[in-house]
Amino acid sequence: MSLMERVREIGADEADTADESVRLARNALSREIARSGQPERLRRTRRRWAGIGIGGLVAGAAATAIVIGSVLAPVDAPTASAADALNAAANATLAAVALDPGPGQYIRIQEVSTQELGWTPDPSLPEGGYLDGRGSATQASVRQSRSLYVPADRSQDWVEDYDESTEVLEVSGPDAAAARAVLESEGAGPRMGVQVYPGGMYTQTGAGAEGVDPEDVLTFSRNALACYYDEMPRDPEELVAWLDDSSYEYLSDCPPPQLGEPIDFNLAPADLRAAMFQALALVPGAHVERVEGDITTIAFPEDGESDWMQTVDVDTSQGLIVGRGNLDGGSWSSRVHITVIDQIPASVNAPQP
Repeated sequence: MSLMERVREIGADEADTADESVRLARNALSREIARSGQPERLRRTRRRWAGIGIGGLVAGAAATAIVIGSVLAPVDAPTASAADALNAAANATLAAVALDPGPGQYIRIQEVSTQELGWTPDPSLPEGGYLDGRGSATQASVRQSRSLYVPADRSQDWVEDYDESTEVLEVSGPDAAAARAVLESEGAGPRMGVQVYPGGMYTQTGAGAEGVDPEDVLTFSRNALACYYDEMPRDPEELVAWLDDSSYEYLSDCPPPQLGEPIDFNLAPADLRAAMFQALALVPGAHVERVEGDITTIAFPEDGESDWMQTVDVDTSQGLIVGRGNLDGGSWSSRVHITVIDQIPASVNAPQP
């Protein structure tokens, strides 16, 4: 269950989120890959809200460098409640400068994921097998990073480098050599390269979408929450009610509003980020898992009989979401670094219009 849907459970007798329509739309058009950067075959093994995260500034001149997630302080014993931490983040986000670029500058949101993959031998395939998220005698640990560059004037081109770096950390098992060869040559998922989003929007043909002419050109927003800024209440209880009443139209420009995507969450206006933190503070069953300096990891329970706990890393000093993962499976985790830079690095070869 996504964090958005978990918030919807507050005061609601039942949820109506059009899950099947969302699944069809996203699977048919690979929208999950475009929005989260994660290989689809891995995402199928995880809950619906999950994503990627961590890294460092590789850009040239940086006017401001506010690096999130590189905390070296020892782990402190959790002392505050999840609601306390989230409300503290709500207060901090109103004064945060991490997302305040000057004219001509860019917000760089770098997300690095560490994931564990299994290698399944298959002699019928040219590679001799395939990678997936399930247990296998051969296991690989991989770290991947991507960066999104958001211009101060958001009506200009956004640029995302999905294949910024891939590092094979460790491979073990009887087929380690074959798995390593594939990972080092192809990475852990489909190559997406550098994508350009004019004004934060992108287009895609309708090929594969249900009930759509394959040649139709569909338009989507890279920032899912951007469509809803004006209508999302800034009062947390009203925001919960709004989330409960919100609906999703199949293949609309924006998917359902969710509170668990770090990029979408952090790019929202400060007053809305504060309200979203306060709304998350109302989720029952959330608890502080650990505290590392200014970073508090909060676990949110999945609804129903499942004991799955999804996590969000919150920087309570900056009021930002800086990572995500889960407690029940160590196969994937993330951290996010945010900087303000003068220009996109020359190494990012964006396609020309």
